[in-house]
Amino acid sequence: MGRHALPAAADDRQPAPVSPAPERRPRGRRSALGPAVARATFVEPAKPSRSVAVRPVPSTAVAGTAVLTRSAALRAERATDPRHVRRAVTAKRAAVLLAPALAVTSSLTLAVPANAVTPTDAATTAVTAAPTSTVREASQEYTVSHDVEVPVVSTDGTTTTTTVVSYPTVVTRFGVTTEQAQSAISAALSAGGDRATIVQTALQYMGDPYVEGGASHQGIDCSGLTMVAYAAVGIPLVHYVPTQDAAATTIPESEAQPGDMVVYDDEDHVGLYLGQGLVLQAPHPGEVVDIVPMYSAAHHFARLLPAGS
Repeated sequence: MGRHALPAAADDRQPAPVSPAPERRPRGRRSALGPAVARATFVEPAKPSRSVAVRPVPSTAVAGTAVLTRSAALRAERATDPRHVRRAVTAKRAAVLLAPALAVTSSLTLAVPANAVTPTDAATTAVTAAPTSTVREASQEYTVSHDVEVPVVSTDGTTTTTTVVSYPTVVTRFGVTTEQAQSAISAALSAGGDRATIVQTALQYMGDPYVEGGASHQGIDCSGLTMVAYAAVGIPLVHYVPTQDAAATTIPESEAQPGDMVVYDDEDHVGLYLGQGLVLQAPHPGEVVDIVPMYSAAHHFARLLPAGS
């Protein structure tokens, strides 16, 4: 065809007219109209906000008036603050409720075992002003007597002599009276011989404190008391209860005499038989040498003196 040919008709191969794209708002940004309207809108709160008024504290003194320091002014403000007042009332109520419980707790005491026990040093020294005093502590009763005079009767077959022996301190416990202790001591010493020497030596430690491993007036324990007592008659003993018991001969209670040993069956404690159902002992730490009734714990009698002593 020539150059005067008619223009070709539109067909499917012609591109479709492109319509202009709608205008888009930038992503991630808001129009200026929204924030402006939001910022211009004010909503009255339903409840007014809380405000705290601060009262200035005067810094200069005025004639005739007292000047409060900063701490005093703060205390005065807290005194009128309802929250501080409520806290103070709550604390007082708690103190009132807890006071009975604290009083009961502070009055609680521990009971001491009934075996091998004696008064504490504090209880002993607290009654030094009286010749004979009784102290009750934790359901336990101590009797501490001072300058106790014990008559000792001796005879040589023709002449009888009575000697009075004075003891600065005699401590008894568990119902043993001073008169009972005096009677037992008097009978044991009046018998004379090695047994009287053993008892007399042990009585010199009456009231001395218990010290584990001790064997002097500064402190003595149960096996130390028997050791020094038997050393006075030339019988050496090891400072140990099981060894002392092994060296002795077990005897029935009906044959026991003053000066024999009274040993716990578990080998945990030993004392000296004083006669008349009483025992002289050094009990345990915190106590002193005293006189008590026969042990309620399982025990046996042991003899170290030769036959006929």
